[in-house]
Amino acid sequence: MAYKLVSVACAASLGVSSAAMAQAAAGQVPAPAPATSSVDDGAIIVTAQRREQKLQDVPLSVTAQTASQLQTRGIANVQALGEAVPSLSVSSAVGFAITYLRGVGSTAIGPGIETPVSIYVDGVYHASSTSALFDFNNISRIEVLKGPQGTLFGRNATGGLIQVITKDPTQKTEMNFGASIDNYATVRGDLYAAGGVAENVAADISISASTQGRGWGKNLPTGADVNKNLHNISVRSKWIFDFSDSTRATLIGDYTDMRNSFNGQKVFPGTKLPTFLGANTDTGGPWDLNGDVMPRLHNRNWGVSLKLEQQLGTVALTSITAYRDSNSRLQWDIDFTPVPHFAGDLRDLERQFSQEFQLSSRSGGPLTWTAGAFYFRARGIYDPSQVFSSDIPNNLFGPFQSVLLFGNQLTESISGYAQGTLAVTPTTNITLGARYTYERRTIDGRTEAIAFGQTTPPILLSTTPHDEISFKKPTFRVALDHRFSPQVLGYVSFNTGFKSGGFNTQFSTDPAFLPETISAYEAGLKTDLFGNTVRLNFAGFYYDYKNIQVQKVGIAATGIINGASARIYGLEAELDARLSSAFRLAGSVAYTNAKFRDFKNAPFTAPDGGVAQFPGDASGNSIPKSPRLQGNVSATYTAELKNGSSMDFNLTGIYSSSYFFEANNIARQNEFAKLNASIAWNLDNKKYTLRVFANNITNAATAVYSSTLSDGTINVTYDAPRIVGVGFNVRY
Repeated sequence: MAYKLVSVACAASLGVSSAAMAQAAAGQVPAPAPATSSVDDGAIIVTAQRREQKLQDVPLSVTAQTASQLQTRGIANVQALGEAVPSLSVSSAVGFAITYLRGVGSTAIGPGIETPVSIYVDGVYHASSTSALFDFNNISRIEVLKGPQGTLFGRNATGGLIQVITKDPTQKTEMNFGASIDNYATVRGDLYAAGGVAENVAADISISASTQGRGWGKNLPTGADVNKNLHNISVRSKWIFDFSDSTRATLIGDYTDMRNSFNGQKVFPGTKLPTFLGANTDTGGPWDLNGDVMPRLHNRNWGVSLKLEQQLGTVALTSITAYRDSNSRLQWDIDFTPVPHFAGDLRDLERQFSQEFQLSSRSGGPLTWTAGAFYFRARGIYDPSQVFSSDIPNNLFGPFQSVLLFGNQLTESISGYAQGTLAVTPTTNITLGARYTYERRTIDGRTEAIAFGQTTPPILLSTTPHDEISFKKPTFRVALDHRFSPQVLGYVSFNTGFKSGGFNTQFSTDPAFLPETISAYEAGLKTDLFGNTVRLNFAGFYYDYKNIQVQKVGIAATGIINGASARIYGLEAELDARLSSAFRLAGSVAYTNAKFRDFKNAPFTAPDGGVAQFPGDASGNSIPKSPRLQGNVSATYTAELKNGSSMDFNLTGIYSSSYFFEANNIARQNEFAKLNASIAWNLDNKKYTLRVFANNITNAATAVYSSTLSDGTINVTYDAPRIVGVGFNVRY
């Protein structure tokens, strides 16, 4: 009874919760995972086709990681997923998430600009890229679906999607607590409590909080710490109501409050500043900055969702209703010098509502099907995005000290979809699916300015007339799979997808950009070998990619222009081998060849920067964030000791060949390798765990984001340095 009172009190006082933003958590111990064996039976269940299936039965390329696998590898957040999925990249651009999968992605950021690799948490689409960088807390599993998912998941999944599934509470009492500290004095605590609240009601609450005592670097002019987590607090609660054997409701709430200085940037090594900014005086290391304005990112986001499930004989009806709210403010130096030339002050407000109804078959006959309708409404607002200057002689804005950009974009989308799989023989299935999407976007905006010494209200420079644009787009899926034996499944598929067009909220006077589209051909082989102890999967793909949405950068504003076309092809292989009861080997490798076919209006600058942007021909250039070769390997050995204790040893290596950050192929990250390691001591059948970890042991400085401002300045942001720490978990 006591735990019921605790659950009710916690949920009532904290209300809703969130997975924490991930930037401050690089290298930390993941939240406590279920006390299960580190070796699963190989039969991972996924929902890649909006129904539960075994991973090896799904005729598309999916990488799935359970909570225990994530914990063993030390993968604590969304950004680190690339260590397990080599063709995936998730990183931060001044606080916004940018994603790439198999060469499909975009570095464009801002309100109303959604990523082409969609992120779903418990069936809810997260449109805002300011709230898409989160820690893994209370995770059941992660699924990464590769290739366009335009049929069952819809718009903005041209590259694929990431599904995060959190744990479901049950009537069984459960309490997990974890804490860690690392070499930057980053202290993190995680709490998970679950159990029955009433006879047919189960609830949980998960709380994560962290703060960092020392930054990864210094701001050279002031000596102040930068790249530092000031605070990161998140709470999540899930309530499950079993009204009957055929009726269930799931209510989820989440909340995050995060402040840090991870949004600062510096001049890309070897590049010049524009003449009016003078020489680059940055003599610091990769994680140091050289500005007069301290970077700050403050984000609050929250959401609530209600999932209703009703069994109607041979049909299952599901309704998911969700609302999300994100409020961000970013401040950073945009001239990258100690002289007060220019700085940015950006306020990003994003709201979204979604409603989905879905019907699916429940019978075990030769035909399984899913059909549904989806409505989405979102508003993205800059209020405002401000660029200001204190340097009159070098001021780019004439007589004005600051320019304020206001933009308000409304998105409404409605779609219907259906997909069915027919068993034409006992070993052969054909899948057909289609979706039709209608979307409308509207824009309003204005530009204001404040003159030097002005005390009156801002001057209205221009108003963007109200404008709107709409899109109508069908997408399809055709797949054929054949089981050659109980251990071998082969498949071929054709899929189409599109990412919505729209307006540039920061450049509200620009014309609308077009939707990007993709046609994807894929063939794969899934095998379970040696008595299902070795899982070895292969996939090959070819993409025809058109009207590619590419980032356009101003001074402190970004937008989108369309590149004409590209082609992408590649091969992937994944291995998960339980070589003995004590030793497990997992890894994957991806080869990707991604190039623009035609892109004649790409933003260019001089090879070493310093020259204002001009249009250039990027035809034949590599697509950003698309290394030719990537791979990882993770070895885990478990030594069983006495009295229910054990030791887990893990060593993980990650490799990437070189890649570029923009279509002009100027700024480049050279090939690199990283090494992570951990040792966990488990006591009392894993009731207690003490873990020592080291991530990025080689202290590799890998650039994760770079862009060229309109004045020709090339900037860069780096991933986390070496992180070494210790943590412990207690499970009841």
